[in-house]
Amino acid sequence: MSVPGPTSPAGRPLNSITEAYLSPAHECRVRAAALLLVMIGILPGCVQSEPIVPYDVPTTVPAALLAERDRMLAAIVPKDNQAWFFKVTGPESEVESLASDFRQFVQAIEFQAGEPLLDSLPDGWRRGGEKPMRFATLDVNLANKQLNISVSKLGLQADWDEQIKMNVNRWRGQLGLPASEDKWAAASPLDVATAESPSVWVDLIATAPAEDTGLPSMMGDPSLGSRSIGTPQVQERVESRAGNATPSGSPPGDSPAVADSRLKYDLPDGWRDGRMTSMRLAAFSVGPEDSAAELTVIPAGGDLRGNVARWLGQVREGEVPAEVVDKALADAQKIDVDGRSAQRFLLTGEDSSSGTIIDATIVPLDDGFSLFIIMRGPAETVSQQADDIAAFLKSLELNL
Repeated sequence: MSVPGPTSPAGRPLNSITEAYLSPAHECRVRAAALLLVMIGILPGCVQSEPIVPYDVPTTVPAALLAERDRMLAAIVPKDNQAWFFKVTGPESEVESLASDFRQFVQAIEFQAGEPLLDSLPDGWRRGGEKPMRFATLDVNLANKQLNISVSKLGLQADWDEQIKMNVNRWRGQLGLPASEDKWAAASPLDVATAESPSVWVDLIATAPAEDTGLPSMMGDPSLGSRSIGTPQVQERVESRAGNATPSGSPPGDSPAVADSRLKYDLPDGWRDGRMTSMRLAAFSVGPEDSAAELTVIPAGGDLRGNVARWLGQVREGEVPAEVVDKALADAQKIDVDGRSAQRFLLTGEDSSSGTIIDATIVPLDDGFSLFIIMRGPAETVSQQADDIAAFLKSLELNL
């Protein structure tokens, strides 16, 4: 009779004297240690280090990836006491592809009743949507981009050469170029058959590539600096967030009023320096301290009807019917401010003798932007200032 040999606690026969003394837990640890030793012995012979490969890294950006500089083409054409401006700005290569057609278009332009005829346009051109203070926008579809030609006008000033020089230098500033003291700021003559005196051709290239942030631009005329950001409504919100939305007669600590040097004017008697912000070119406080009104001068954008409707909403405290806005637009006073055809609005509540009223003048600048000259305050104070506002507007000289 055979006698069974020793077994493990699990009932399995023991194979060696060493194994006879191992518990299941000890056995697992031994096997794991043995496997680890085997792996340590194998791995060093299997792993191969990758060879070091040198690379040449370029230190300059390829030309194809560089942002293009902006280029501006413009023509100034005098006709029937108006200076007509035709202007396009865009990437240098795109503008170059348009340059010849654009120049020929301006040279052949015809006028009817004092306005340029835009019914027959070159292939690929079409009349664009309306923009405030602009006669027309022409959309031009090119290979990689759509460019917009702006058509606008200003009153013809007595010194034609100086008017040209002022506008060309303003455009030069937009592109980062220094002002020029040459005749016409280095622009050249352009032969336009229908013009009544020498026309001008402008061709400018920016000093640096344009930055593309991927965001819609809120900037107006770059020569105006930070003061040209947004619309009057946006600016009012910005001033409010900055803690600057208090009426005139502001507490100590507000920045002193230093009007922008590009404005020249005769200050009416009794007008005092007002509260300046980075948005304002000038600001004045008028009337008694206990019922003062404030006049501000701000360059900004925004459509005409939208601004008038918003101002009416401020003095009437609520949504204003369309017919009230229509009447305000129809009643606007047409005036001349430094050779520019401006509009002046007197906007009141239902009772024009009480509450707050607004006396606002909108002066067209360029590229859809305007100069907003707005007096806002108690009805009696603003009404009493009507003649002084008119005198101030008449004296204004703008170098914007």
